[in-house]
Amino acid sequence: MTVPENPDEALRVSIDLWYPDCWEIQITDRFDVGFLGYGIYATGDEVSTLFTIYADERGTITDALEAISGMDQIHSISEMAPMFQRTTVQPPGNAIRELLVVHDGRKQISQPLTSRGFVCSGPIDIRDGREYWTLVTNHDRRTVQVKFDEVREEMGAEINIRGMKQASRQTTVNSLPVDRLTKRQLEVFQLARERGYYDYPRKSSAGELADELDISTSTLHEHLHKVEATLLGQTNAT
Repeated sequence: MTVPENPDEALRVSIDLWYPDCWEIQITDRFDVGFLGYGIYATGDEVSTLFTIYADERGTITDALEAISGMDQIHSISEMAPMFQRTTVQPPGNAIRELLVVHDGRKQISQPLTSRGFVCSGPIDIRDGREYWTLVTNHDRRTVQVKFDEVREEMGAEINIRGMKQASRQTTVNSLPVDRLTKRQLEVFQLARERGYYDYPRKSSAGELADELDISTSTLHEHLHKVEATLLGQTNAT
């Protein structure tokens, strides 16, 4: 097959979402843990997913895993070797565990998204009772909106579009040492990047970011100062 010289450009879409009866969302709402989800493989009603679970304390992960193992949706949990994923996306927090989880896929949102032409292009970040996805698709912007409306209706989901860019013009994920950031610092930094705070000219103000995070502008600046100092290698950042 010959590829056109100027093919239609794919869209890269960043979203956050919530939907009912999702065990990952429920666990991150109950415990101060987060997940990075990779490599979803579905066979009938069963889904196998690789997860990195992270937290600031090992005991928090232990408590969360005990709760997960008792959930009806979970069929089995197997632990993987540390840093099995070898990904450039580093989980925040001081403690991590790598897991292979086999679970009930009938109430997962991944199939409704992929069946409508969306491809997950990075780890699914699940924290604080919400999921954060980066998707690519060859749909146009209007069709993207229509497809998300269909998923909302089918799953009873809340889907917030955080950004939509042509994939060929999207900068690639770099190797910034984000593993050195706290969970809250990473959340603030990711939002600032997604909202164009570091673009020139800026696409959002500190006040707008602070309002979205429900914090004061001075607190936002404090978080970003610590993030920038950490990423620049200044050891006194914290």
